Amino acid sequence: MKLAPNAFVVAGLLLAVGCGSSNGPDASQAAVPTFDGVSAEVTGAPSEEAALTTDGTQAQALSGNAEWLPKIREAIKSLNEGLKDAFGPVEQLVLTQGPSQTKGQQNIYGPFEKDGYSYLLLVTRVAGQHFAWKLEVKKDGDPDTAYMPFAAGTTFKAPGDGVHRGRGTIGVDLDAYKTVVTTFPGQGKLFVAFSHHGFGVPGADGGVDDLKSKTLLYVLKNFSADTSQWQPVDAVFYAHKNGLSGVTSVRVVAYADIPEIPNDTPAKELFLGRARFNPGVGGRAEVAVLGGDLGSQIFFGRECWDVSENIVFKASALCQAGEIPGTGTCTWTTTGDPAACRVVLATGERDVVEPGDIDLTATDSDAPANDLPLAPSAMPSGDN
Repeated sequence: MKLAPNAFVVAGLLLAVGCGSSNGPDASQAAVPTFDGVSAEVTGAPSEEAALTTDGTQAQALSGNAEWLPKIREAIKSLNEGLKDAFGPVEQLVLTQGPSQTKGQQNIYGPFEKDGYSYLLLVTRVAGQHFAWKLEVKKDGDPDTAYMPFAAGTTFKAPGDGVHRGRGTIGVDLDAYKTVVTTFPGQGKLFVAFSHHGFGVPGADGGVDDLKSKTLLYVLKNFSADTSQWQPVDAVFYAHKNGLSGVTSVRVVAYADIPEIPNDTPAKELFLGRARFNPGVGGRAEVAVLGGDLGSQIFFGRECWDVSENIVFKASALCQAGEIPGTGTCTWTTTGDPAACRVVLATGERDVVEPGDIDLTATDSDAPANDLPLAPSAMPSGDN
């Protein structure tokens, strides 16, 4: 998935592609993850680029008529949107040059000035191929003001790992960031665990081409990309992409007004969504909606779409708390043939998303990585 130049996620984060000398990035630069290594992809289709980068509160730009897919994309966008302004300038820190300072095992990149703020990236080789990094910011023009750390992480690189690839963790503290950049509209903390496998051939950016695998876990703590658009939430997002098959899988949680539910008002509901996509075949999504206009009830939805994102099957059910669709009076209302759902679930995965799935942090059974580290529970120091 290629995003517009200003659409950075946690990862656009940190390093620019093609950074360092003409011979490629140095070892410290290569240890810091880039956008495409830690970003979630729903389908990677051309419509997704517009859906995840368009202005406004609803990610649209679908080529077909899928109903739940744009809402899942919107949840992904809420993650991207709050981070792009914070991390976009950092790409230029090491775009054309190596470290400005070296202190023992630590390389310092920057400062880089952007829009009245100054950024520093510090990368430490802890031991062997274990690196730690941290990102700091302060206002320009005050030499006596200390830099404020607001993002940090660690990366472990194995033999054969490409540049900006490996296994590691990331912590982003938007509350710390906005103590300096006071106009920033987001809040909360975001913690990420990532693992990369199955690389393709080297790409023009010194990284690898689109044929790569990744498994990601995002833990959100009182997180909102923009409090005027998205209500803060404690939640878990999950994503993986298999670089060989192209299959992607995501799980998201968000507060949003869901007009598809019965008796809708502008009140916001808690939305749990899951999507799975197989190139050349199509995709599917399962959702659960609760709270807001639903009171004690729970709304369940399912849909499958073809490669053009046109729905070939959909189903919905309105249930009481504790009920599962297909039991008792809680029954599915369907349109189309369920056999048209050609994308299969992961082994052991149910065809319904239950509210309890909000805390589900396990990887899918067919995730490309089996060595995903634990996401941090507190901000990493960036020193070890």
